[in-house]
Amino acid sequence: MVFIGGEPRWRCKANSPICTQNETLSPYDDFYEARCNMSTDDWEFTTEFTSIITEWNLICGGEYYASLSQSILFIGWIPGAFIIGRLSDQFGRKQVLFPAVFFVTATSLASSFVPVLWLFLTLRGITGFFQGGVYITLYVLTTEFVGPKHRSIAGTVVWIFYTSSLIILSGLAYGIREWRTLSIVISAPGFVLLILWRWVPESCRWLIVHNRMSEARKVFSLIATINNKQLPTEKLTLAENNHDAVEEGGFLDLVHTRAQGLRTAILWFAWFTNSMVYYGVLLSVGVLGGSLYLNFFLTSAIDIPSNFFVIWFMSWEKGMFCKSFYGRKRALILCMNLAAVFCITVSLIPPESDPGTTAARVIFTVLGKFCINASFSTIYIFSTELLPTVIRNVGMGSMAAFDQIGASIAPFVVLLDKTHPVIPFAVMSGFACFSGCLCGLLPETLGRRTLETLEDMSDSSPHNKLDNSDQSEEHLTSSV
Repeated sequence: MVFIGGEPRWRCKANSPICTQNETLSPYDDFYEARCNMSTDDWEFTTEFTSIITEWNLICGGEYYASLSQSILFIGWIPGAFIIGRLSDQFGRKQVLFPAVFFVTATSLASSFVPVLWLFLTLRGITGFFQGGVYITLYVLTTEFVGPKHRSIAGTVVWIFYTSSLIILSGLAYGIREWRTLSIVISAPGFVLLILWRWVPESCRWLIVHNRMSEARKVFSLIATINNKQLPTEKLTLAENNHDAVEEGGFLDLVHTRAQGLRTAILWFAWFTNSMVYYGVLLSVGVLGGSLYLNFFLTSAIDIPSNFFVIWFMSWEKGMFCKSFYGRKRALILCMNLAAVFCITVSLIPPESDPGTTAARVIFTVLGKFCINASFSTIYIFSTELLPTVIRNVGMGSMAAFDQIGASIAPFVVLLDKTHPVIPFAVMSGFACFSGCLCGLLPETLGRRTLETLEDMSDSSPHNKLDNSDQSEEHLTSSV
Protein backbone atom coordinates (compact mmCIF):
# COMPACT_ATOMS: atom_id res chain seq x y z
CA MET A 1 0.00 0.00 0.00
CA VAL A 2 3.02 2.32 0.11
CA PHE A 3 2.68 2.52 -3.68
CA ILE A 4 -0.91 1.47 -4.37
CA GLY A 5 -2.12 3.84 -1.63
CA GLY A 6 0.55 6.50 -2.15
CA GLU A 7 -0.23 10.17 -2.63
CA PRO A 8 1.61 11.85 -5.51
CA ARG A 9 2.51 15.51 -5.55
CA TRP A 10 0.18 18.05 -7.13
CA ARG A 11 0.43 21.25 -9.16
CA CYS A 12 -1.75 24.06 -10.40
CA LYS A 13 -3.37 23.71 -13.79
CA ALA A 14 -2.21 26.07 -16.47
CA ASN A 15 -4.09 29.38 -16.67
CA SER A 16 -6.02 28.77 -13.43
CA PRO A 17 -7.18 32.14 -12.03
CA ILE A 18 -7.22 30.76 -8.47
CA CYS A 19 -4.24 28.42 -8.23
CA THR A 20 -1.15 30.45 -9.05
CA GLN A 21 1.71 28.39 -7.60
CA ASN A 22 4.38 27.61 -10.17
CA GLU A 23 6.08 24.70 -8.41
CA THR A 24 5.04 21.12 -7.76
CA LEU A 25 3.84 20.80 -4.16
CA SER A 26 4.82 18.07 -1.69
CA PRO A 27 3.95 17.41 1.97
CA TYR A 28 5.38 20.06 4.35
CA ASP A 29 5.12 22.72 1.64
CA ASP A 30 3.19 25.66 3.07
CA PHE A 31 0.68 25.68 0.22
CA TYR A 32 0.14 21.90 0.15
CA GLU A 33 -3.34 21.86 1.77
CA ALA A 34 -4.58 24.86 -0.22
CA ARG A 35 -6.15 22.57 -2.82
CA CYS A 36 -8.86 21.68 -0.29
CA ASN A 37 -10.40 25.09 -0.98
CA MET A 38 -10.20 24.74 -4.75
CA SER A 39 -12.12 23.00 -7.46
CA THR A 40 -10.43 20.14 -9.27
CA ASP A 41 -10.59 22.41 -12.33
CA ASP A 42 -7.78 24.44 -10.76
CA TRP A 43 -5.27 21.76 -9.78
CA GLU A 44 -4.14 18.24 -10.74
CA PHE A 45 -1.98 15.38 -9.48
CA THR A 46 1.39 14.93 -11.12
CA THR A 47 1.68 11.96 -13.45
CA GLU A 48 4.56 10.30 -11.56
CA PHE A 49 2.25 7.42 -10.53
CA THR A 50 -1.40 6.54 -9.98
CA SER A 51 -2.92 5.07 -6.82
CA ILE A 52 -6.26 4.56 -5.13
CA ILE A 53 -5.91 8.17 -3.93
CA THR A 54 -5.83 9.48 -7.50
CA GLU A 55 -8.44 6.92 -8.62
CA TRP A 56 -11.06 7.93 -6.04
CA ASN A 57 -9.74 11.40 -5.11
CA LEU A 58 -9.01 10.52 -1.47
CA ILE A 59 -7.74 13.91 -0.27
CA CYS A 60 -8.61 16.59 2.27
CA GLY A 61 -9.90 14.12 4.84
CA GLY A 62 -10.38 11.31 2.34
CA GLU A 63 -6.81 10.13 2.94
CA TYR A 64 -8.17 8.26 5.95
CA TYR A 65 -9.73 5.81 3.49
CA ALA A 66 -6.27 5.14 2.06
CA SER A 67 -5.03 4.39 5.58
CA LEU A 68 -8.12 2.25 6.16
CA SER A 69 -7.37 0.19 3.07
CA GLN A 70 -4.10 -0.83 4.72
CA SER A 71 -5.59 -1.25 8.18
CA ILE A 72 -8.47 -3.42 6.98
CA LEU A 73 -5.96 -5.88 5.50
CA PHE A 74 -4.34 -6.23 8.91
CA ILE A 75 -7.71 -6.35 10.69
CA GLY A 76 -8.65 -9.30 8.49
CA TRP A 77 -5.56 -11.09 9.78
CA ILE A 78 -6.95 -11.25 13.31
CA PRO A 79 -9.82 -13.75 12.82
CA GLY A 80 -7.85 -15.43 10.02
CA ALA A 81 -4.84 -16.15 12.21
CA PHE A 82 -7.07 -17.57 14.96
CA ILE A 83 -9.37 -19.65 12.75
CA ILE A 84 -6.86 -20.88 10.18
CA GLY A 85 -4.26 -21.39 12.91
CA ARG A 86 -6.69 -23.59 14.81
CA LEU A 87 -7.55 -25.54 11.66
CA SER A 88 -3.88 -26.21 10.95
CA ASP A 89 -3.40 -27.52 14.49
CA GLN A 90 -6.32 -29.87 13.95
CA PHE A 91 -5.95 -30.97 10.32
CA GLY A 92 -2.26 -30.35 9.60
CA ARG A 93 -0.09 -27.50 8.38
CA LYS A 94 0.02 -28.45 4.71
CA GLN A 95 -3.69 -29.25 4.40
CA VAL A 96 -4.58 -25.72 5.48
CA LEU A 97 -1.68 -23.74 3.99
CA PHE A 98 -2.29 -24.31 0.29
CA PRO A 99 -6.04 -23.55 0.21
CA ALA A 100 -5.28 -20.35 2.11
CA VAL A 101 -2.63 -19.41 -0.47
CA PHE A 102 -5.20 -19.89 -3.24
CA PHE A 103 -7.74 -17.55 -1.61
CA VAL A 104 -5.10 -14.91 -0.84
CA THR A 105 -4.08 -14.86 -4.49
CA ALA A 106 -7.63 -14.91 -5.86
CA THR A 107 -8.97 -12.09 -3.68
CA SER A 108 -5.86 -9.95 -4.11
CA LEU A 109 -6.07 -10.32 -7.87
CA ALA A 110 -9.80 -9.54 -7.85
CA SER A 111 -9.17 -6.27 -5.98
CA SER A 112 -7.12 -5.09 -8.97
CA PHE A 113 -10.24 -4.87 -11.12
CA VAL A 114 -12.89 -3.39 -8.82
CA PRO A 115 -14.57 -0.13 -9.92
CA VAL A 116 -15.62 1.20 -6.50
CA LEU A 117 -13.82 1.86 -3.22
CA TRP A 118 -16.13 -0.11 -0.89
CA LEU A 119 -15.61 -3.31 -2.90
CA PHE A 120 -11.86 -2.75 -2.89
CA LEU A 121 -11.90 -2.41 0.91
CA THR A 122 -14.04 -5.56 1.26
CA LEU A 123 -11.67 -7.65 -0.83
CA ARG A 124 -8.70 -6.27 1.12
CA GLY A 125 -10.28 -7.52 4.33
CA ILE A 126 -10.90 -11.00 2.87
CA THR A 127 -7.32 -11.11 1.59
CA GLY A 128 -6.08 -10.25 5.06
CA PHE A 129 -8.17 -13.04 6.60
CA PHE A 130 -6.46 -15.74 4.54
CA GLN A 131 -3.07 -14.02 4.58
CA GLY A 132 -2.98 -14.22 8.36
CA GLY A 133 -3.35 -17.98 8.19
CA VAL A 134 -0.75 -18.31 5.45
CA TYR A 135 1.99 -16.41 7.27
CA ILE A 136 1.55 -18.12 10.63
CA THR A 137 1.13 -21.64 9.25
CA LEU A 138 4.07 -21.25 6.86
CA TYR A 139 6.33 -20.01 9.64
CA VAL A 140 5.36 -22.80 12.04
CA LEU A 141 5.74 -25.43 9.30
CA THR A 142 9.25 -24.18 8.53
CA THR A 143 10.49 -24.17 12.12
CA GLU A 144 8.95 -27.59 12.91
CA PHE A 145 11.21 -29.28 10.36
CA VAL A 146 14.41 -28.50 12.28
CA GLY A 147 15.85 -29.04 15.75
CA PRO A 148 16.83 -26.27 18.18
CA LYS A 149 20.35 -26.04 16.74
CA HIS A 150 19.08 -24.63 13.44
CA ARG A 151 15.74 -23.16 14.51
CA SER A 152 16.89 -19.53 14.57
CA ILE A 153 18.38 -19.90 11.09
CA ALA A 154 15.27 -21.57 9.65
CA GLY A 155 12.95 -18.99 11.17
CA THR A 156 15.07 -16.08 9.98
CA VAL A 157 15.33 -17.44 6.43
CA VAL A 158 11.55 -16.98 6.16
CA TRP A 159 12.06 -13.29 6.88
CA ILE A 160 14.89 -13.06 4.34
CA PHE A 161 12.53 -14.25 1.60
CA TYR A 162 9.91 -11.74 2.79
CA THR A 163 12.52 -8.97 2.67
CA SER A 164 13.57 -10.04 -0.81
CA SER A 165 9.97 -9.66 -1.96
CA LEU A 166 9.92 -6.06 -0.68
CA ILE A 167 13.13 -5.27 -2.53
CA ILE A 168 11.66 -6.70 -5.73
CA LEU A 169 8.48 -4.71 -5.09
CA SER A 170 10.42 -1.44 -4.98
CA GLY A 171 11.83 -2.20 -8.43
CA LEU A 172 8.45 -3.24 -9.83
CA ALA A 173 6.78 -0.12 -8.45
CA TYR A 174 9.49 2.06 -9.96
CA GLY A 175 8.88 0.52 -13.37
CA ILE A 176 5.08 0.13 -13.17
CA ARG A 177 3.46 3.41 -12.16
CA GLU A 178 -0.19 2.43 -12.77
CA TRP A 179 -1.64 0.93 -9.58
CA ARG A 180 -3.97 -1.66 -11.12
CA THR A 181 -1.24 -3.11 -13.31
CA LEU A 182 1.15 -3.21 -10.37
CA SER A 183 -1.44 -4.99 -8.24
CA ILE A 184 -1.97 -7.65 -10.93
CA VAL A 185 1.76 -8.23 -11.36
CA ILE A 186 2.39 -8.76 -7.64
CA SER A 187 -0.74 -10.90 -7.08
CA ALA A 188 -0.84 -13.34 -9.99
CA PRO A 189 2.40 -15.26 -9.18
CA GLY A 190 0.68 -16.66 -6.09
CA PHE A 191 -1.04 -19.24 -8.27
CA VAL A 192 2.38 -20.65 -9.22
CA LEU A 193 2.98 -21.56 -5.56
CA LEU A 194 0.13 -24.07 -5.70
CA ILE A 195 2.32 -26.28 -7.88
CA LEU A 196 4.54 -26.87 -4.84
CA TRP A 197 1.82 -28.96 -3.14
CA ARG A 198 3.37 -32.14 -4.51
CA TRP A 199 6.80 -31.46 -3.02
CA VAL A 200 5.97 -29.90 0.37
CA PRO A 201 5.60 -32.58 3.09
CA GLU A 202 3.48 -32.35 6.20
CA SER A 203 5.19 -31.24 9.42
CA CYS A 204 6.97 -34.29 10.85
CA ARG A 205 6.59 -32.91 14.38
CA TRP A 206 2.83 -32.42 13.90
CA LEU A 207 2.54 -36.01 12.60
CA ILE A 208 4.41 -37.44 15.59
CA VAL A 209 2.42 -35.46 18.14
CA HIS A 210 -0.79 -36.72 16.50
CA ASN A 211 0.53 -40.30 16.53
CA ARG A 212 0.55 -40.62 12.75
CA MET A 213 3.86 -42.44 12.76
CA SER A 214 3.59 -44.20 9.40
CA GLU A 215 3.27 -40.83 7.65
CA ALA A 216 6.05 -39.40 9.80
CA ARG A 217 8.33 -42.26 8.73
CA LYS A 218 7.73 -41.36 5.07
CA VAL A 219 8.63 -37.72 5.73
CA PHE A 220 11.79 -38.65 7.64
CA SER A 221 12.73 -41.10 4.90
CA LEU A 222 12.38 -38.32 2.31
CA ILE A 223 14.48 -35.93 4.40
CA ALA A 224 17.16 -38.58 4.95
CA THR A 225 17.30 -39.30 1.22
CA ILE A 226 17.67 -35.62 0.33
CA ASN A 227 20.38 -35.16 2.98
CA ASN A 228 22.13 -38.38 1.89
CA LYS A 229 21.86 -39.89 5.39
CA GLN A 230 20.63 -43.14 6.87
CA LEU A 231 17.17 -43.14 8.43
CA PRO A 232 17.66 -43.46 12.25
CA THR A 233 15.17 -46.30 12.71
CA GLU A 234 16.05 -46.88 16.38
CA LYS A 235 15.30 -43.28 17.33
CA LEU A 236 12.15 -43.33 15.24
CA THR A 237 10.97 -46.44 17.08
CA LEU A 238 11.68 -44.77 20.43
CA ALA A 239 9.73 -41.69 19.37
CA GLU A 240 6.84 -43.90 18.28
CA ASN A 241 6.78 -45.77 21.59
CA ASN A 242 6.99 -42.59 23.64
CA HIS A 243 4.18 -40.70 21.90
CA ASP A 244 0.53 -41.34 22.34
CA ALA A 245 -2.13 -39.26 20.64
CA VAL A 246 -2.52 -36.02 22.56
CA GLU A 247 -5.51 -33.89 23.21
CA GLU A 248 -5.44 -30.56 21.43
CA GLY A 249 -5.09 -27.50 23.60
CA GLY A 250 -7.16 -24.37 23.21
CA PHE A 251 -6.94 -20.63 23.62
CA LEU A 252 -7.57 -20.75 27.38
CA ASP A 253 -4.47 -22.90 27.82
CA LEU A 254 -2.41 -19.82 26.98
CA VAL A 255 -3.51 -18.29 30.29
CA HIS A 256 -4.19 -21.40 32.36
CA THR A 257 -1.92 -20.22 35.21
CA ARG A 258 -1.01 -16.78 36.51
CA ALA A 259 2.61 -17.14 35.42
CA GLN A 260 1.64 -18.34 31.95
CA GLY A 261 -0.95 -15.58 31.68
CA LEU A 262 1.69 -12.94 32.44
CA ARG A 263 4.09 -14.50 29.95
CA THR A 264 1.42 -14.56 27.26
CA ALA A 265 0.36 -10.96 27.95
CA ILE A 266 3.95 -9.73 27.61
CA LEU A 267 4.30 -11.60 24.32
CA TRP A 268 1.01 -10.15 23.06
CA PHE A 269 2.16 -6.61 23.84
CA ALA A 270 5.57 -7.26 22.28
CA TRP A 271 3.93 -8.47 19.07
CA PHE A 272 1.62 -5.46 19.04
CA THR A 273 4.54 -3.07 19.50
CA ASN A 274 6.87 -4.75 17.01
CA SER A 275 4.20 -4.71 14.34
CA MET A 276 3.14 -1.12 14.94
CA VAL A 277 6.73 0.13 14.81
CA TYR A 278 7.78 -2.10 11.89
CA TYR A 279 4.91 -1.09 9.63
CA GLY A 280 4.91 2.45 10.98
CA VAL A 281 8.52 2.88 9.88
CA LEU A 282 7.88 1.17 6.54
CA LEU A 283 4.79 3.26 5.75
CA SER A 284 6.51 6.50 6.77
CA VAL A 285 8.91 6.41 3.82
CA GLY A 286 6.58 8.69 1.88
CA VAL A 287 6.87 11.53 4.42
CA LEU A 288 10.63 11.40 4.96
CA GLY A 289 11.44 13.46 1.89
CA GLY A 290 13.54 12.47 -1.11
CA SER A 291 12.67 9.60 -3.43
CA LEU A 292 9.80 7.36 -2.33
CA TYR A 293 11.26 4.42 -4.25
CA LEU A 294 14.80 4.83 -2.88
CA ASN A 295 13.50 5.24 0.68
CA PHE A 296 11.39 2.09 0.38
CA PHE A 297 14.29 0.17 -1.13
CA LEU A 298 16.68 1.20 1.66
CA THR A 299 14.24 0.47 4.49
CA SER A 300 13.52 -2.93 2.91
CA ALA A 301 17.08 -3.91 1.98
CA ILE A 302 18.34 -3.18 5.50
CA ASP A 303 16.30 -6.18 6.68
CA ILE A 304 18.76 -8.60 5.06
CA PRO A 305 21.80 -7.66 7.20
CA SER A 306 19.37 -7.34 10.10
CA ASN A 307 18.28 -10.95 9.63
CA PHE A 308 21.87 -12.20 9.48
CA PHE A 309 22.53 -10.25 12.67
CA VAL A 310 19.65 -12.13 14.30
CA ILE A 311 21.08 -15.50 13.22
CA TRP A 312 24.44 -14.63 14.77
CA PHE A 313 23.11 -12.98 17.90
CA MET A 314 20.61 -15.67 18.87
CA SER A 315 22.51 -18.82 17.96
CA TRP A 316 23.17 -21.27 20.78
CA GLU A 317 25.83 -23.20 18.90
CA LYS A 318 28.16 -22.47 16.05
CA GLY A 319 26.14 -20.62 13.49
CA MET A 320 27.02 -19.07 10.17
CA PHE A 321 29.72 -16.75 11.46
CA CYS A 322 30.83 -17.39 15.03
CA LYS A 323 29.86 -18.90 18.34
CA SER A 324 27.27 -16.88 20.22
CA PHE A 325 25.61 -17.31 23.60
CA TYR A 326 23.39 -14.22 23.70
CA GLY A 327 20.09 -15.95 23.19
CA ARG A 328 16.60 -14.81 22.23
CA LYS A 329 15.72 -12.73 25.28
CA ARG A 330 18.75 -10.45 25.22
CA ALA A 331 18.47 -10.00 21.46
CA LEU A 332 14.83 -8.95 21.80
CA ILE A 333 15.46 -6.44 24.60
CA LEU A 334 18.49 -4.89 22.90
CA CYS A 335 16.86 -4.54 19.48
CA MET A 336 13.61 -3.03 20.76
CA ASN A 337 15.41 -0.42 22.84
CA LEU A 338 17.80 0.51 20.04
CA ALA A 339 14.79 0.90 17.74
CA ALA A 340 13.32 3.28 20.32
CA VAL A 341 16.51 5.36 20.32
CA PHE A 342 16.62 5.70 16.54
CA CYS A 343 12.90 6.49 16.27
CA ILE A 344 13.09 9.29 18.82
CA THR A 345 16.11 10.65 16.94
CA VAL A 346 14.09 10.82 13.71
CA SER A 347 11.29 12.67 15.51
CA LEU A 348 13.76 15.31 16.72
CA ILE A 349 15.08 16.07 13.22
CA PRO A 350 12.89 18.74 11.56
CA PRO A 351 11.24 17.62 8.29
CA GLU A 352 12.70 20.15 5.90
CA SER A 353 13.45 20.06 2.19
CA ASP A 354 17.17 20.55 2.86
CA PRO A 355 19.08 17.54 1.40
CA GLY A 356 21.24 17.13 4.52
CA THR A 357 18.26 17.06 6.86
CA THR A 358 16.37 14.66 4.60
CA ALA A 359 19.40 12.35 4.43
CA ALA A 360 19.70 12.35 8.23
CA ARG A 361 16.03 11.43 8.65
CA VAL A 362 16.35 8.61 6.12
CA ILE A 363 19.55 7.25 7.72
CA PHE A 364 18.12 7.10 11.24
CA THR A 365 14.88 5.64 9.89
CA VAL A 366 16.85 2.88 8.16
CA LEU A 367 18.77 2.19 11.39
CA GLY A 368 15.49 2.03 13.29
CA LYS A 369 14.14 -0.39 10.69
CA PHE A 370 17.25 -2.55 11.11
CA CYS A 371 16.60 -2.87 14.83
CA ILE A 372 12.84 -3.38 14.74
CA ASN A 373 13.17 -6.00 12.00
CA ALA A 374 15.74 -7.84 14.13
CA SER A 375 13.34 -7.61 17.05
CA PHE A 376 10.44 -8.88 14.92
CA SER A 377 12.46 -11.85 13.67
CA THR A 378 13.43 -12.64 17.25
CA ILE A 379 9.90 -12.48 18.65
CA TYR A 380 8.71 -14.96 16.01
CA ILE A 381 11.32 -17.53 16.99
CA PHE A 382 11.05 -16.76 20.71
CA SER A 383 7.28 -17.26 20.68
CA THR A 384 7.38 -20.60 18.86
CA GLU A 385 9.84 -21.85 21.48
CA LEU A 386 7.68 -20.71 24.39
CA LEU A 387 4.60 -22.51 23.03
CA PRO A 388 4.16 -26.33 22.96
CA THR A 389 3.26 -28.11 19.74
CA VAL A 390 -0.32 -28.89 20.80
CA ILE A 391 -1.20 -25.18 20.99
CA ARG A 392 1.56 -23.64 18.90
CA ASN A 393 -0.61 -22.56 16.00
CA VAL A 394 -3.40 -21.39 18.32
CA GLY A 395 -0.82 -19.49 20.33
CA MET A 396 0.88 -18.06 17.27
CA GLY A 397 -2.55 -17.18 15.93
CA SER A 398 -3.23 -15.15 19.07
CA MET A 399 0.18 -13.48 18.73
CA ALA A 400 -0.63 -12.70 15.11
CA ALA A 401 -3.91 -11.12 16.23
CA PHE A 402 -2.05 -8.60 18.38
CA ASP A 403 0.51 -8.27 15.61
CA GLN A 404 -2.23 -7.20 13.23
CA ILE A 405 -3.88 -4.88 15.74
CA GLY A 406 -0.55 -3.07 15.90
CA ALA A 407 -0.21 -3.17 12.12
CA SER A 408 -3.75 -1.85 11.60
CA ILE A 409 -2.99 1.10 13.88
CA ALA A 410 0.33 1.87 12.15
CA PRO A 411 -1.16 3.73 9.12
CA PHE A 412 -3.04 6.05 11.47
CA VAL A 413 0.06 6.59 13.61
CA VAL A 414 1.86 7.70 10.44
CA LEU A 415 -1.13 9.91 9.59
CA LEU A 416 -0.52 11.82 12.85
CA ASP A 417 2.28 13.43 10.90
CA LYS A 418 -0.35 15.83 9.56
CA THR A 419 -0.99 16.97 13.15
CA HIS A 420 2.71 17.37 14.00
CA PRO A 421 5.77 15.76 12.37
CA VAL A 422 7.23 14.77 15.76
CA ILE A 423 4.30 12.62 16.89
CA PRO A 424 4.55 9.40 14.78
CA PHE A 425 8.15 8.47 15.57
CA ALA A 426 7.83 9.64 19.18
CA VAL A 427 4.85 7.32 19.69
CA MET A 428 6.71 4.40 18.13
CA SER A 429 9.77 5.09 20.27
CA GLY A 430 7.78 5.12 23.51
CA PHE A 431 6.05 1.82 22.80
CA ALA A 432 9.29 0.11 21.74
CA CYS A 433 11.12 1.18 24.89
CA PHE A 434 8.33 0.11 27.27
CA SER A 435 7.79 -3.24 25.57
CA GLY A 436 11.52 -3.95 25.50
CA CYS A 437 11.70 -3.48 29.25
CA LEU A 438 8.72 -5.79 29.85
CA CYS A 439 10.42 -8.56 27.86
CA GLY A 440 12.99 -8.77 30.64
CA LEU A 441 10.38 -10.78 32.57
CA LEU A 442 10.30 -13.58 29.99
CA PRO A 443 12.35 -16.79 30.40
CA GLU A 444 15.25 -17.57 28.08
CA THR A 445 14.79 -20.43 25.61
CA LEU A 446 18.45 -20.69 24.64
CA GLY A 447 19.35 -24.34 24.01
CA ARG A 448 16.01 -25.73 25.18
CA ARG A 449 14.15 -28.44 23.32
CA THR A 450 10.85 -27.72 21.61
CA LEU A 451 7.91 -28.02 24.00
CA GLU A 452 5.34 -30.62 22.99
CA THR A 453 2.60 -30.83 25.66
CA LEU A 454 0.99 -28.41 28.11
CA GLU A 455 2.93 -30.02 30.96
CA ASP A 456 6.18 -29.02 29.27
CA MET A 457 5.29 -25.34 29.78
CA SER A 458 6.16 -25.57 33.47
CA ASP A 459 9.55 -24.05 34.24
CA SER A 460 10.29 -27.06 36.46
CA SER A 461 9.53 -29.58 33.72
CA PRO A 462 12.48 -31.87 33.00
CA HIS A 463 11.64 -31.58 29.30
CA ASN A 464 12.66 -27.94 29.17
CA LYS A 465 16.38 -28.61 29.03
CA LEU A 466 17.99 -30.21 26.03
CA ASP A 467 20.52 -32.87 27.04
CA ASN A 468 22.48 -35.60 25.33
CA SER A 469 20.30 -38.38 26.68
CA ASP A 470 17.12 -37.00 25.17
CA GLN A 471 15.92 -39.36 22.44
CA SER A 472 12.91 -37.31 21.46
CA GLU A 473 12.00 -36.24 17.98
CA GLU A 474 14.24 -33.18 18.52
CA HIS A 475 17.25 -35.41 18.02
CA LEU A 476 15.41 -37.46 15.45
CA THR A 477 14.91 -34.31 13.38
CA SER A 478 18.57 -33.37 13.77
CA SER A 479 19.69 -36.87 12.77
CA VAL A 480 18.16 -36.69 9.33
